[in-house]
Amino acid sequence: MKVYAATDVGSVRTLNEDSYYMPAGSQRFMAVADGMGGHAAGEVASQMAIRVLAEILSQEKAPSEDRLRYAYGRANREVYLESERDSSKHGMGTTMTSLWFSDDCVYMAHIGDSRAYRLRDGEIRRMSIDHSYVEELVRSGVITPEKALTHPKRNVITRCIGPWPRIETDIDKFDYLKSDIWLLCTDGLTRYIRDEEIRDILMQTKTLKDKVLTLVNTAVERGGADNITVLAVAGESETNG
Repeated sequence: MKVYAATDVGSVRTLNEDSYYMPAGSQRFMAVADGMGGHAAGEVASQMAIRVLAEILSQEKAPSEDRLRYAYGRANREVYLESERDSSKHGMGTTMTSLWFSDDCVYMAHIGDSRAYRLRDGEIRRMSIDHSYVEELVRSGVITPEKALTHPKRNVITRCIGPWPRIETDIDKFDYLKSDIWLLCTDGLTRYIRDEEIRDILMQTKTLKDKVLTLVNTAVERGGADNITVLAVAGESETNG
């Protein structure tokens, strides 16, 4: 498989609190994280979570729901304890969404409002569910997805790594086709680019690098009020290079 990632601080912020992990060697897992907290604490939280995830999964030979759940729990514990130890980091937290591939399936672990998408046969599907206040309103029919984009509480997260001693992580298993394109991104992308536009960019741009950079640059051009991170995964087809 081929993987490409890019991150941008955006047009407003001076610090990038997003982090991501690209697989090394024969590894087949990857992740994005979006940190939150004052005095650079969000950056610390996202980097810690990604580091713990990579340390644990790199010891495994095959994907496992149990090891994913353990990794997320361990990441939460380390971020939480650091926030308790250092008062300047109290309450820091981070989203984290990850993929772990075998030859015919993919495990997705998710907490927060960073997202995972899958493009298959020209159809885009959001595979993760945002753990956010506005997502709960949308799913209950109180507001429309369009209203959610501008809702005053759209940044309120209901679940994330760090602020609490224990977490509940969403873990799902999906079939995997080598023709699929998978996408991980932070909300700095999805506040500016709708799902259908993501699909169009993934379909119309040639290489994996072009797809990722076009998505990031489009979000920056439309305002870039948040950090933007995009990671894409594709099979070995030459057109996805």
